[in-house]
Amino acid sequence: MGNFWDDLKDGAGRFAKKAIDKTTNAVDITKLNLAKSDTEGKIGKLYTKLGENIYNQYKDGAEFDGEVSEILAEIERFDAELEEIKEQISALKTTVTCPKCGTQNAKDCSFCAKCGSKLITEEAPEEESEEESATVDIAE
Repeated sequence: MGNFWDDLKDGAGRFAKKAIDKTTNAVDITKLNLAKSDTEGKIGKLYTKLGENIYNQYKDGAEFDGEVSEILAEIERFDAELEEIKEQISALKTTVTCPKCGTQNAKDCSFCAKCGSKLITEEAPEEESEEESATVDIAE
C-alpha cells in the first residue's frame, strides 16, 4: 500500500510540474506575441512615415519609376477624391474647411478657430437672390 501512495504522490508531482511548465510556456508565448505585435506596429508606422515622405517628395516634383510611380499617382487620385468628399460633407454640415489646416468651421466665421487663417466663404448667388426677393416681397 505504501508504494501506491508513493506512486500517486510521484504522479501528482509530475502532473503539477507539467502544468507549471505548460502555464509558464503559455505566459512566455503570450509575452512574445505581444512583443511581436508591438514590433509589427512600429514597422507599420515606419512604412507609413516612409510612404508619406516619398509622397511628399513626389508632390514636390521628384520622379519615381515603375510601380512606385503608379502607387503615387493612385494616392494622388484618392487624395483628390478625399478632398471632394470633404467639401461635400462641409456643404451638408453648413461649415467651411480651413484652407490651411483643414479644420471645419461654422460658415459665419471669418477666421479658423484652430489656426487663425482667413477663411474663404462663398455665398451662392441663388441664395442671395432669394433673400433679395424675400425682402422685396415684404416691402411691397
